[in-house]
Amino acid sequence: MLDDQQLLRRYAEGSEAAFGELVARYLPLVYSAALRQINGASHLAEDIAQQVFTDLARKANSLPDGTVLAGWLHRATRFAVGQPLRTERRRVAREQESCSMNISDADADPEWEQVRPWLDEALDKMDPLDRDALLLRFFEQRSLKEIGAALGSGEEAARKRVARALEKLRELLGSRGVTTSVSALSLVMAAKGIESAPSQLAGTISASALVAGGATATGMTAYQIVRTIAMSHLKTAILAAAAVAGITTAVIQHQTVEKLRAENLSLLEQSQSFAELQSENQRLSNLVAQAQRPSPSKDQNAELMRLRGQVGVLRDQLRKAQAAGHSTVATQNPAQAKSEPPDDAVQPFTAAFTTRVADKETLVTGGWSTSPGRRTFMVMTPNIDPAEGVTTQVATDGSKFDMPNAKVTFNTTTVEIPETKLAQFGLDQLKADGNDSSVQSVLAAADADALITALKTPPDDVWVSHGTIITADGVSASMSMIGNSSDAGTPASGQYTIGLTPTLTADKTAVNLGVNLQVVRPSVSEAPR
Repeated sequence: MLDDQQLLRRYAEGSEAAFGELVARYLPLVYSAALRQINGASHLAEDIAQQVFTDLARKANSLPDGTVLAGWLHRATRFAVGQPLRTERRRVAREQESCSMNISDADADPEWEQVRPWLDEALDKMDPLDRDALLLRFFEQRSLKEIGAALGSGEEAARKRVARALEKLRELLGSRGVTTSVSALSLVMAAKGIESAPSQLAGTISASALVAGGATATGMTAYQIVRTIAMSHLKTAILAAAAVAGITTAVIQHQTVEKLRAENLSLLEQSQSFAELQSENQRLSNLVAQAQRPSPSKDQNAELMRLRGQVGVLRDQLRKAQAAGHSTVATQNPAQAKSEPPDDAVQPFTAAFTTRVADKETLVTGGWSTSPGRRTFMVMTPNIDPAEGVTTQVATDGSKFDMPNAKVTFNTTTVEIPETKLAQFGLDQLKADGNDSSVQSVLAAADADALITALKTPPDDVWVSHGTIITADGVSASMSMIGNSSDAGTPASGQYTIGLTPTLTADKTAVNLGVNLQVVRPSVSEAPR
């Protein structure tokens, strides 16, 4: 796929198709930004979008190399909105009509309705590189690799810039009285930031912008120019004649058009609702079919995780007999442990995935439904000690092995929360179902401290376990715990085993973290009464 700079060069050389590709690529961004600022008046948003792309056609040859087109178009939209916005406000105040508004109160998202009026103003106040990073990530749905290429940096630098820009945007919105978190802000922008533009609008804009922008000198024949001008005069003459002939029926026609427009809007909304219901029904049917299909690989994985859990329990019991404390030090080539035959009546819950976490970042992951009506989350913060060389360690069985000095210490918190209380901890939007799925969210320092503080004194029906896992680059470590809390008085909910395998990045500032979780629920005979 050609990048923006290549398309601009081709347009400058006379390619109308190149300009059409730019319109198709960025029309949703421009139309959505205009729609937010014009308070949902779609006909004005269409006019603004046409004006913005006309400006792009006129100024394409003068744009500096390296211009991020998403940021340039967003700024152009902010300038273009000014006069139509004032006109629309006067019209609404004078006529007190709302039939042209496309926003339905029934469909309004409270979080989005709080952010929407101030979002574009806050973006406009940001540093251009930060604004471009957010526009590319959440409004253009670009990957971190693509964002890095557009901004002239690497993927890791792009990820850090997006995280910093989100925090700055949250602070700017906070100055307008908008209260939200970084994770909630990123979710609502990704879900609501882009509106679909009318299907015929892209073609209309491309044609009019090319004519107004001077593309006719390179991409159209003289005959086409004359024909365009002649058609414009002809249309003007026809409209003038129609105005004179129909002046006596203008009021009746206006009322009829308004009635038809309202009916058409109602039918369109019904059609869209029906299409959404059909799509959701098909999605649920596919999920049911997938759940009913046998999956030998998942069964094998569950058996493997069950055996690993038994080994982890025996290892943990041995360590506790030797010394008190919660720290778990990784060992290599542990001795094989004999496990009792598993209880086939109780299938354990397992989850396995890999994610990247930077040094001292706080990662919230999980959202798994490990028991009916409850969700399990893991909160972990890695601390990387990038020392060089190796040291000799002694395993519990007396054998010796070498361990890299590049040590990684994980401060972990495992929590099981009733679904009815997820919102109390700000976790209501972080849910995942299935052994191979999870939700990951990197928290800002203040949000992480607030969450961990809240989990230190949980309600009676929230189970929490804090611990530390110490391991090294490329070395697996695990920690096991029983799912109950004498302080909170909650009943036992099973045995948890967490396995972590960190692989340091080349610069030793982050880890590619392999995570394995197993929850072995108690059998009926073991469940508390």
